[in-house]
Amino acid sequence: MKRQNINKKNVLKEIYSDLGIPIAFSRKLIDSILEIIVEDLNKNNKVKISGFGTFKIINKKSREGRNPKSKELFLIKPRKVVSFYPSKEVRKKINEKP
Repeated sequence: MKRQNINKKNVLKEIYSDLGIPIAFSRKLIDSILEIIVEDLNKNNKVKISGFGTFKIINKKSREGRNPKSKELFLIKPRKVVSFYPSKEVRKKINEKP
């Protein structure tokens, strides 16, 4: 089964076909929204969008990893990852039967 990813270009085309908003304007709008989310994550470690979900930064500790080919051990550095928790409305729509 081939994995189908969505990218910004597809979203821009979809917005244009649904709403007729020019792609250049839509691109600025999407870039602005993503920038706001990232800035707030950096400030507060959490961004909640009502009716959509919550983005949250999780701090991962350093740990030991292993190269599966060579079986060599190495240290994985501590890092931040973003986790997304969908709202009740989104979960309900996802679980609806088609």
